[in-house]
Amino acid sequence: MPVPRQYSIEMLIKAVDYYIEQTGRRVTFEYALIEGVNDSMLHAEQLGVLLKGKLVHVNLIPVNEVVEKSYKPTKSDRINSFKNMLENKYHINTTVRRELGSDINAACGQLRNSKM
Repeated sequence: MPVPRQYSIEMLIKAVDYYIEQTGRRVTFEYALIEGVNDSMLHAEQLGVLLKGKLVHVNLIPVNEVVEKSYKPTKSDRINSFKNMLENKYHINTTVRRELGSDINAACGQLRNSKM
């Protein structure tokens, strides 16, 4: 998903910290896992370091195949390793979202420039 470059990760985390401080409410991060793009253990480490100690929850969303972009879903064993690292090493509550909508090309990563 294209994101405006005007906001850095640092600015986002400051906003998250401020929100949590002001409201006492948890922030949920949606992390779309794309095979070979952002699903390595290094990526899990980086995410863990970024969010450790914060009142957050991470939803891991395996992206569905997008042929035009060569995106492929992350394999389940890698998803589980990613989740386990966030939970066990960084103590971040994490959920793996189940796939919905792939039968009509409306699942994560599939809803895009299609013509009706």
